[in-house]
Amino acid sequence: MNRRRKWIVLCTAWLVTLATGSVSAQQADTQPIDGVWVGPWYRGMTSGKARFEIRGGGGTMELTNAESFGEGTHPLQKVTFDGTTFTFEAPGGGGAMTGKLELNARGDQMKGSGRHQGFGVRFELARSPD
Repeated sequence: MNRRRKWIVLCTAWLVTLATGSVSAQQADTQPIDGVWVGPWYRGMTSGKARFEIRGGGGTMELTNAESFGEGTHPLQKVTFDGTTFTFEAPGGGGAMTGKLELNARGDQMKGSGRHQGFGVRFELARSPD
C-alpha cells in the first residue's frame, strides 16, 4: 500500500507540474509589445498588409490578400516573448502559420519570418498608435 500511495503522489505531482507549465506557456508576458502592429507581409510574389493585435499573451492576426491562409481574423496561439523575440502560431486555411519576429532596440518595429504551407513569409511591422 505504501508503494501505491507514493506512486499516486508522484503521478499527481507530475500532472500538476505539467498543467502548470502549459498554463505558463499560454500566458506569455507580452506587455512590452502589447498593442496594434501593422505593416507589409511577403510570400514569394504575393504580398499584402498584416495587422497584429497583441494583448495579454495572446491576440489576433489579420492578413489582406492572403487567399490560401484566409483574410479573416485569426487567433494567435503558442505566443512567446523573451524581451526581443516574439513567436506565434495562428490557425488558418491550409494549416497553421508559425512566425518569429525580432523587436528592434527602440521597441517600435518587429521584423522576421514565418511559415505557411511550407513557404516562407516575411513580416515588417511597426507599432501603430491605434
